[in-house]
Amino acid sequence: MRLGNLSSVVPEWLASYAGIILLVGILVNLSAGFVQSTHSLTIPSMRDDLGISYTKAGLLITVAGAVRMGSAFSAGTLAPRYGSRYMIGIGTIVTGLSMLLLGIAPNFAVALVATAIMGLGSGFSLTPMIGMVAPWFALKNRGMVAGLNAAGGSIAIVVAGLVVPQLVSSNVEAGWRHTWFIFGVLVVVIGLVSLVFLRDRPVDPSRLAASGRPRNSRGVWPLAVYKNPLVWMLAYLGFCSGVSTGVFNTFFGSFLNEDQGVSLATTGQLFLLVGILSIVCGILWGNISDRLDRSKAFGLSFLIQGIGLALFWLSPAMAAFILGSILIGLTMRAAFALCAAASGDYVQAQFASAAFALVSVGAGLGSTLSPIMSGAIADNFDISLVFALGFGASMFGVFGALFLRKPASSPQPD
Repeated sequence: MRLGNLSSVVPEWLASYAGIILLVGILVNLSAGFVQSTHSLTIPSMRDDLGISYTKAGLLITVAGAVRMGSAFSAGTLAPRYGSRYMIGIGTIVTGLSMLLLGIAPNFAVALVATAIMGLGSGFSLTPMIGMVAPWFALKNRGMVAGLNAAGGSIAIVVAGLVVPQLVSSNVEAGWRHTWFIFGVLVVVIGLVSLVFLRDRPVDPSRLAASGRPRNSRGVWPLAVYKNPLVWMLAYLGFCSGVSTGVFNTFFGSFLNEDQGVSLATTGQLFLLVGILSIVCGILWGNISDRLDRSKAFGLSFLIQGIGLALFWLSPAMAAFILGSILIGLTMRAAFALCAAASGDYVQAQFASAAFALVSVGAGLGSTLSPIMSGAIADNFDISLVFALGFGASMFGVFGALFLRKPASSPQPD
């Protein structure tokens, strides 16, 4: 299927139905990005409105991450057998409805239920969506495509940086609620779009990313994926990324606004800077991994991110906050894009969802543990020390990247 004469000016895969798959993927990533990034700017006013501590605020994110981890693993395991389209659409709609529930939450208990459902829906939609990269796009393009997909999550950071401070400033008590109302409606619409336009795989067998592999593997359980040591290494790298980005997403706003006295407007501008840079970062690191290899891209991105987190920890000054935000923005979505691309490198294309599901368990475990750990650190020691936790995780990521190897061009069944 060709979309007019676009193939003469854009890559062939973008001028085909794969381009539509990519566009929907960006929107689904946008939905998941709202789940993962908006809390950083809404938690300060949510804490005041609901009367909760840093530890309870961290618990909200921890529960959401734990549920997302389980749902991501389940969705990735089920997708090769039953298909991804309805999982993605329904999961996205559930995510949007849970945002609406959070917006009306009268107390901590309801907020906890809402964030748990949010984790359920986002995990069930995002993992199968990432798995679609492998059957629709060739190995040589997966890094770039994964980076473009990851840009959806980065756009969510930009939107949050623009919208949330304005909403909170205009209504201090209810602004955080209005944020979740607006984002919830948008995410429900994206879920409906996903149901209409997504297709599980190309109609033409020659369009499959790994040439010559049969399309009739649907219905097979992807058990061999979980025996692959390189997939487990990707899960480890996902864990390191989950810890470092979980710390930043959860306590960036509280650290600057409440501890350092930076105005909410300036905090929002820095958050916006991170978001704008992270749009480029996924594409940048995906392209680097296509041209060099995943290992070098992982290692360098973790190193730069660690330096950015160390600046927040060790240099509490505006210049350090700006430079740290730039470095973190340039790497915020790097590991996500690289894990998404690499998930289809070491397994058959139709099992990429299962591979990414295992990677998501690692990332989910990191993002689940880091908010509650860093919340306890903030309550009992000093909130700046949460960035020391993120720095350490980044350095472990640098070490783990050394053990990845280049994938074969066409992985075969185990």
